Amino acid sequence: MTMMKMEKGRMDPAVSPVIGVLLMLVVTIIVAAVVSGFAGGLVGDAKAAPSASMDVKIDTSANNGMGGTTSQMTFEMLSGDSIPTKDLEIITYFTNSTGHIYKTSHSATSEKFDLYGYGTHYARLPYLSDISKVGYAGNNDKADFGNYTISTGDILSAGSTRQVAEFLGLDWTAGTYPDPDTIDDADFKPGATVQVNILHTPSQKTIYSKEVVVK
Repeated sequence: MTMMKMEKGRMDPAVSPVIGVLLMLVVTIIVAAVVSGFAGGLVGDAKAAPSASMDVKIDTSANNGMGGTTSQMTFEMLSGDSIPTKDLEIITYFTNSTGHIYKTSHSATSEKFDLYGYGTHYARLPYLSDISKVGYAGNNDKADFGNYTISTGDILSAGSTRQVAEFLGLDWTAGTYPDPDTIDDADFKPGATVQVNILHTPSQKTIYSKEVVVK
């Protein structure tokens, strides 16, 4: 029987495609492993959104403590995880009857507001309304939004007509005693609605979203 010999330096042609397939398989496995590891890292780095139940109110006839009324906007933490307000962004939308949209965004980097118009007391809205915890708002960094952690029972405030107007991006007119401050847009009145979204910035998750009816 005559046996066929393979010439030195040559390979059976049938072997080459097999090696090619094996190399492709190895490359595919390596790429899949890299992609899987990268995706797993992304998942591992993702921040979890806190659990929170909140109640937001806008009242145009709140007691001003001096026998009169004023507008007031409050954010009450009903239950859930304590949340550093530096991790929150509050976004509001108010649309008037002409279709004009007033949009605002408030975070730990927002500018402070002159609370009373005297140039003496400034705060970043909404401030923490708890004297026992942080003292009075106004030239008190502890009470400013972005500097405290909100917990169950805490109430954040924009506590006057001019503060509510500033918070919602509305124009307002300062009153001359005894006339109160007024909000210029006549459509901002009881029955109007303001869309309020609260975003947890580390996770980019919305933890509150609701159309709040003005009272």
